Amino acid sequence: MVAINKKLKYFSIFSGSILSAMLIKRAYFSYKGRKSRPALTDQIYNWRFGKIRYRVKGHGEPLLLLHGVYPGADMTEWDKIDTTIYHSYRVYTLDLLGFGLSEKPDISYSSYLYTCLVNDFIEDVIKSPSIVAASDYSAAYTVMGYIFNPRYYKKMILISPAGISDGYQLPGIKDLLTKWLLRLPIISDIAYIILTRGQTASKLFKNLRGRKSISSHMPLEISPSAFVGGSNGKYPICELLTKYLNVKIKNKVNKIKIPLLILTRENADFKKVSSRVKDFLEL
Repeated sequence: MVAINKKLKYFSIFSGSILSAMLIKRAYFSYKGRKSRPALTDQIYNWRFGKIRYRVKGHGEPLLLLHGVYPGADMTEWDKIDTTIYHSYRVYTLDLLGFGLSEKPDISYSSYLYTCLVNDFIEDVIKSPSIVAASDYSAAYTVMGYIFNPRYYKKMILISPAGISDGYQLPGIKDLLTKWLLRLPIISDIAYIILTRGQTASKLFKNLRGRKSISSHMPLEISPSAFVGGSNGKYPICELLTKYLNVKIKNKVNKIKIPLLILTRENADFKKVSSRVKDFLEL
């Protein structure tokens, strides 16, 4: 009887700890994400894998702007774009699946998934060939989107594109095991909280940049949208850390037959990108 009571006591303590951790996690993400609210002009694209938040502004031929892939990434990456672009172009910005205020389902994220999203968005929402500007991983997915269906694209701007260097790696057995570990509930939540702690995350990802082409544009301040939907933003980041979002485009770039501008990491300072993009669009 004493042994049973001890087991019940330990079980109660364990259950209480788990429940407390869940409540603390929920309160943490609710607090961190409280400042992120959709704008009145935001629209929803009901994509086959989840709802995508997007915004349209301006008039003219379509220009699609795609943000990079890192903790806290969302369409605000393009907030510093030269506003005069809106006078000549109908500008579309969106939050990729798993980021910002778009839906963050518990699914397997991959380079192919995001390539399909780019092409589907152009076909279903924009509905005409478009100019596409994208940074790091999204730049790679844009290249693959062109390879799959070039008729969707008129011009292309790639900002520090991932997958273009010789040292770019694809996932192996070690990455598969790491992915399994990072997918464990408690471990994945803790890892995501660490990765969304501003300077800590930025330093980590800059150290990984040379080896895995992690975004060089990651800001010191994480967007509040990273915390909307609880810790579900961890799912694409898990795939990012284990190379499942990687795609090699070095041999694909030469197949692009439309006007193309590539800004490397050295000249891809976002303070200067706006004017470079504007100059290219006016050619």
